[in-house]
Amino acid sequence: MRLTFIQQLMLTVSVFLLLICLSVFQLEKTKPSSHLELIINDDLDTNALFQKKVIPNRLPKFIHFINQNGFPIQNEFELLLLLSNPIIRHRMAYQLQTDTNLLLLHAELADLRQIEMTELDAQMLHFSQRNYQNPFSGKTMNLSLLAKADAESILEDIGGWFAGNKNPLRQDYTLSVEEIESWICEAEAHSFKIFAEMP
Repeated sequence: MRLTFIQQLMLTVSVFLLLICLSVFQLEKTKPSSHLELIINDDLDTNALFQKKVIPNRLPKFIHFINQNGFPIQNEFELLLLLSNPIIRHRMAYQLQTDTNLLLLHAELADLRQIEMTELDAQMLHFSQRNYQNPFSGKTMNLSLLAKADAESILEDIGGWFAGNKNPLRQDYTLSVEEIESWICEAEAHSFKIFAEMP
């Protein structure tokens, strides 16, 4: 059977369009889907997420980690809402085979980030307060606790924590009482304190 010129032209165009579709599909498969994925692929060390130390991009890496384990979280606020519930924290800890305090740590970091504190500041503040962890609630530092904190005591705690912890991220890190006082003012003014004690 011989094809007419029109049929040959249609066949050629169809094959051409199919090749374009296949090449686009291949590009989509190989291209990273988001900026977060670029950060994650850069230096993902999931072991670091389970250590109580300051690491760069901790929250995006943690979100990526729990996404891989079946929890579809898109951002830090969704992470905070999910992990602020102690029952869900307990279930997730069981499913992820990890400690509930590790999940609380990430929830508190996400909470501190609500006042536009940098992630590095949030981690420095959080880890310097570990000696004062509430044994009943497990809480270390969040907006509710920060709103009642004393700036000079926090600065001393961070200085003491610096002295006992070697970390390359802290080499150029500076912090003043005024900066901590501004965090405290923002925490006091912030209306959404998810870890606030029940009245």
